[in-house]
This record gives sequence, structure tokens and C-alpha cells, in this order.
Amino acid sequence: MDSADAKKESLRDKAASELRELVVLTAYLWLCFGAVVFLKDAILEANGMVALPLGFAAIKAVVCAKFVMIGRLLPVAARRTGERLVVAIVRRSLALLVILIALTLVEEVVLAMIHGRALTEAMASLGGGTAYQMGATVAIMLLILVPYVAFQGLDEVLGKGTMRRLFLERPRPPQ
Repeated sequence: MDSADAKKESLRDKAASELRELVVLTAYLWLCFGAVVFLKDAILEANGMVALPLGFAAIKAVVCAKFVMIGRLLPVAARRTGERLVVAIVRRSLALLVILIALTLVEEVVLAMIHGRALTEAMASLGGGTAYQMGATVAIMLLILVPYVAFQGLDEVLGKGTMRRLFLERPRPPQ
């Protein structure tokens, strides 16, 4: 195999790995967002209001998963030399949260422009529309990001793929 074939193969492997990560992260986020949508739906229904579509959680999960993956490529998301794991997890979670908020703002601006809505209307609807709902949304996003970032951090420390093997593969019997 020449170097061009090896490069093509490694590019294919990298793309497959990125796609797997996107699917897993999307499933995790959809599960989390789906739980929040179910809770909101139950509250709205108890007050005689219209239910929220579960499809919203799926679409938001895909968009946020891609935003998180983009954020992980930025230098702020890299673990620093000598940094304690807990500090790295908190710092990276907060950095990804800021990136998610910023990219969500950009997304809302673009959608407002496409649909001909005023920017103030689009910004007012972020996170539910009120300051309390926006604060709750940010807190929930942080609580969703921390386990994901912790899993990734532990996987880096233990060796790439170790966490997946520990969680998903059957233990080998002692010999």
C-alpha cells in the first residue's frame, strides 16, 4: 500500500470515527433533551396548553452535537499540561457551554433572517423567552455537558477507546 492509499484509508477511518462520535453524541443529547421536552410537555399539558413536539429535541440534538464537536477542536477545549482532571472537566464544560450559547445565537440570527423575523423576536425566544427559562436552559445544558466531558477526559487519561471498552465489552474471564 503506497502513502496515498494509506492517507486515503486514514481519512476514511477518521471520517467513520467522527460519524460514530456524532451519532453517539446526538443520541445522548436527544435522550437528555427528550427528557426535558417530556417534562415541559407534562407541565404544559397540566396547565391546558399545547404539547411540544419530540422532533424538536431530535433536531436540537443533532445541531448541538455538531456544535460540541466543533467546539472540541478549538484550543480552549484542549487539556492543559499538568492540569488536574476535575479542573479540566469544569473548564472544558464551561468553554463548550459558552461555544454552544454563541453558536445557538448565530443559528437563531440566521434562522430569523431566513424566515424574515425581527432579530429581537428571535433573541426573545431563546431558552424559552424569560430570564428564568433562559437560566434554567443554560444550567441544564451545563449539567448535560459535564458527564460527556468527564467521559471524554477519562478516555483521554486511560487511553483512547478504553472507556468504550469498559462500558460496552464483556469482561474477559481470568486466565
